[in-house]
Amino acid sequence: MTELHKRILVSALLIPVALALLWLGGYWLVAGLGAISVVCAGEFVGMLRQTAYKPGWHWVLFAPALYLGLVFLPGWEPVLMGTAFVLAILEGLANWDGERSLPRTALSFWGMAYTAGLPALCARLGLMHQPPKALFWLVLLIWSADSAAYLVGMKWGRRRGIFPVSPNKSREGFVAGALVPFIFVIILYYAGLVSDLPALLLTAFAAGIAGQLGDLAESMLKRFAGVKDSSRLFPGHGGMLDRVDSVLLAGAFLYCALMILTKVR
Repeated sequence: MTELHKRILVSALLIPVALALLWLGGYWLVAGLGAISVVCAGEFVGMLRQTAYKPGWHWVLFAPALYLGLVFLPGWEPVLMGTAFVLAILEGLANWDGERSLPRTALSFWGMAYTAGLPALCARLGLMHQPPKALFWLVLLIWSADSAAYLVGMKWGRRRGIFPVSPNKSREGFVAGALVPFIFVIILYYAGLVSDLPALLLTAFAAGIAGQLGDLAESMLKRFAGVKDSSRLFPGHGGMLDRVDSVLLAGAFLYCALMILTKVR
């Protein structure tokens, strides 16, 4: 089986499952994102253990606890994140190394925020009733942005290396990925299929800009660890973080943006 065949087969299996979880929402979505959080935490630790800093595997056990707390205990975010920060400091003190402990502490805390905090905000977005199915539509727009960025970058991309961490990404592809979600939501609005234009524009920004930044953020992590993929979980596709990096940052951004929009209305 060729690499292309593997990619197609894995996509055919995963996409219906992902769309079903997004559409069903509720505890199905919370459970699905919880599983994603645990897998991403394992990949994060696994990648960084390729470096000199080597965070402990015990952080994979803390990820689901922090995730569930952030999902089901609104208002407790400072306490929960503060606790994670203190635990990272205590680990650094208990295993002090003049050259490695401080970077390892920072990376451990970043890992908790990245692999537990961002999925938790995505779960909250999916549980919101206004706008309905926001996470579902966000993921569809991210896929459209990724496709546009890839196709335009491959065919017309001339100015590459705009981000040193991702040398193959072109300016033309990045701009196409940023604009396509706005085109789709404007069409939906003027077709009368949706009516909340400010929320739609925030969703388009999340998909086109925050989503691409999420991909670049994971690229930084992989370059730092010296790996090509976060893992080999999905043949032809890499790991879980490789598949959800855009969604995690875009979903967290959109949740925060919609909360602010709700407050100012």
